[in-house]
Amino acid sequence: MDNLITRLEPELRRLLARAVDLASSVQATLWLVGGVVRDLWLGVPIGRDIDLAVEGDVHRIVPLLANVWGGDIVAQHPSFGTASITVGNWLIDLAQTRTERYPRPAVLPEVQPAPLALDLFRRDFSINAMAIQLVAQGNDLLPMPLFDPLGGATDLAARRLRLLHEQSLRDDPTRLLRGLRLAARLDLTPDAATRAQFQEAIAAQYLALLTPERVQTELCLTLSEPDPAAVVALADRWGVTYQIVPGLHWTPAMTERLARYQRDPAHVAAVAPTDLVIAGLLLYDVSDAELMMFLRRYHLPTPVRRMLNDLIALRVRLPTIASASSPSRLDALLQPYSVAAIAVLHYATDELIQQNIARYLHEWRLLRPPLNGDDLRQLGVPPGPQLGQLLRRLRAATLDGLITDRATAEQWVRQQLVDS
Repeated sequence: MDNLITRLEPELRRLLARAVDLASSVQATLWLVGGVVRDLWLGVPIGRDIDLAVEGDVHRIVPLLANVWGGDIVAQHPSFGTASITVGNWLIDLAQTRTERYPRPAVLPEVQPAPLALDLFRRDFSINAMAIQLVAQGNDLLPMPLFDPLGGATDLAARRLRLLHEQSLRDDPTRLLRGLRLAARLDLTPDAATRAQFQEAIAAQYLALLTPERVQTELCLTLSEPDPAAVVALADRWGVTYQIVPGLHWTPAMTERLARYQRDPAHVAAVAPTDLVIAGLLLYDVSDAELMMFLRRYHLPTPVRRMLNDLIALRVRLPTIASASSPSRLDALLQPYSVAAIAVLHYATDELIQQNIARYLHEWRLLRPPLNGDDLRQLGVPPGPQLGQLLRRLRAATLDGLITDRATAEQWVRQQLVDS
């Protein structure tokens, strides 16, 4: 197929055409490789990550590209011959073509420069081992034939997932998790040899050889999948889930929670980070004890840790939250917790609680009473505990509609001072 390159959006083609000119000036050749080629062949959106293989010295070309693109170099790993540049919405990963040798299972490889054909052969799955040479004419790329020496297109047409090496999962067990995501997203079935390797790797618990950080990276990628619940369901069928997150299993409720999130009639998704909410929805049925194990095992970012700890607390308080009789009462119950955890609760509970939480997130938590601390001091409230207490009570009265404007708020404060 010579027309795949024309499926790239014009702006990206112009960027890559400029890269071709620079590469030729330093005797390098650029190839579009990996997942982007696979997705172009399938005719699905390619996302923001663009992988380029560089036949030549990648470190000579990286600063030149960043300069001509007006991009930022966000990562460089000289020992692996890789670098990443952000350009607008794109993250362009460049890697010098290479061979790899794994001195021990599950450790990072030793690499040596090599031609593209050998570079493709060292990759994980045949469907990720296709390439298109970048050749420019003026400000655009010319259509070039698909370079597919390992039969990736044939496997894609057959919806087949095929590992390229007998020791592939022993060398790098993260390929098992990558295969899960690909199989779930693209409806792929492992061929017999690949299925046997998966079963062997799972039985041998190769995933336990990985550092928690490498597993965590793969888990984060799962959160960005179009259907994370499908990945969990397939992980269950393959017997992988318990090796990653004990207690995590697919359930119909999980799918319904995520579907509710996708529909999002109350527009709650806008108030909380997507990855945090999806993580909470996937882990919602995991027990408190198993969530604590998860927190101990992985070095999670602070927002994730807070969301999970808050979720543990909120699940216990769910009956009290459900019975909250006023906006102020609901506000008092939810205010200590992160917006992300509260959003998870919204999608995981029944319709009445969903409505109340949606109003809390959109309206009540943002409400400010007509008077602030300076106003209260001018009305004669002395600094100290009484002022803070009156501010909280003033907010509650405003939430419940007892105070609607500045005049009624001042009257309310004066009455409180008289009563005290």
